[in-house]
Amino acid sequence: MNTRAVRTAISAILAAAMAAAPAAPASTATNFPAPGAGLGANFQTAAVGGIVQTAAVGGNVQTAAVGGNVQTAGLGGNVQTPLAGSALALGASDAEGNITWGVQPASAAGPDSRSLFDYEVAPGTVIEDWIAITNHSSQAASFRIYAADATTDYDTAQFTLIGAEQASTGLGGWISVDSGPAQCPDTNDESEETCAHDLGVRISLAAGESRVLPFTLTVPANASPGDHSAGVVASFEQASADAAGTLVLMEQRVGARVYLRVDGALSAAVGVSGITVAYDGTVNPLGRGSATVSFDVTNTGNVRLSGASVVQLTGLFGIKLGKATLEPVANLLPGATGHVSAELSRVPPIFLISAEVQVTPVPGDGDVGEVELDLAPVLGTARAWAIPWSALGLIALVGAAVWFVGWYRRRSRNILAAELAAYTATIRAETGVGARRNGAGR
Repeated sequence: MNTRAVRTAISAILAAAMAAAPAAPASTATNFPAPGAGLGANFQTAAVGGIVQTAAVGGNVQTAAVGGNVQTAGLGGNVQTPLAGSALALGASDAEGNITWGVQPASAAGPDSRSLFDYEVAPGTVIEDWIAITNHSSQAASFRIYAADATTDYDTAQFTLIGAEQASTGLGGWISVDSGPAQCPDTNDESEETCAHDLGVRISLAAGESRVLPFTLTVPANASPGDHSAGVVASFEQASADAAGTLVLMEQRVGARVYLRVDGALSAAVGVSGITVAYDGTVNPLGRGSATVSFDVTNTGNVRLSGASVVQLTGLFGIKLGKATLEPVANLLPGATGHVSAELSRVPPIFLISAEVQVTPVPGDGDVGEVELDLAPVLGTARAWAIPWSALGLIALVGAAVWFVGWYRRRSRNILAAELAAYTATIRAETGVGARRNGAGR
């Protein structure tokens, strides 16, 4: 079976991102349960029908196959592969089948102390550098080494890389590993996917072997000023068959970040938009509900920025209802947008609530991350109704009960009065008839 044709059916197989912790050990990945070392950061892995989630630095990496949920994490994380509930196993399950590997910045002599590649140069500059790839497994394995553009995942607001089936159009396309091809036409079709699969170079490493490869970063003469980001990755591919016998090619990646700043005018700014507030009440008339505040953070400048977000809820007359300090949006790329949500609990339903979002931009990671610009906080507001429906329902019910009791009592009195009047009239009528009879007898 043509594995490239099968590859077309896999929409997102392992978009990788690399951590930026100083003096970290080489990043490590595995395709079976095995501990992983530090440097390489947030991966994203998805098989057919999979769900991709990105965890924080220091988390655990879990990889599932067809129909499975994929959770990925980065620096210092462990890699696990739960096979239960998956339609496809990622290879043999015995310990001898473990494939674990890592990448690390290096010099020509071997790995060095850098945790990422960080450059600040003029347009037209050519940079020569090295990357070390190590096979930590007990068996030989083959890897593909290439560069890929970085991007910001909208749903998680996390730094990641484009999919393995996509061609790099930015910094990833400027990096040639060991003189291998680095660019493909950006056609968004099967030809681009086929070309992207042939980028970089392929190497075979014996068990425990480490190899240093050179790469060349050629900055175009017309490169735009500001920050550009990518990753140099080592990918491991493995073909396996699902329950139906269909061949599926899985690719796992791990690598090191590349940060490049091109000389020129710098602009650092973020924007907040799309703020929404949703209130979720409770059936308890005296209870409190929760409010969810969602918004988008956009890097409107040309340098990488991180942003610390604070959400403040207020009610009528400025009554403070709650405050949430969120995890920072880290390394938001120029022009990129990340979606952020915050849930505040124990919010009383006081008819109208207001949410104020404040995002304070700070420089991104890396030695060239510092920006000497005025990074003022950005504010945004939104309002929502917080109707105490349970309390109003209880009040309406009590009011209806009071009205019914009053109405029933009035009705009872009216009926009783009518019956007494009728009885009196009957008595009077009977009494008048008797009097006339007595008069006639005399």
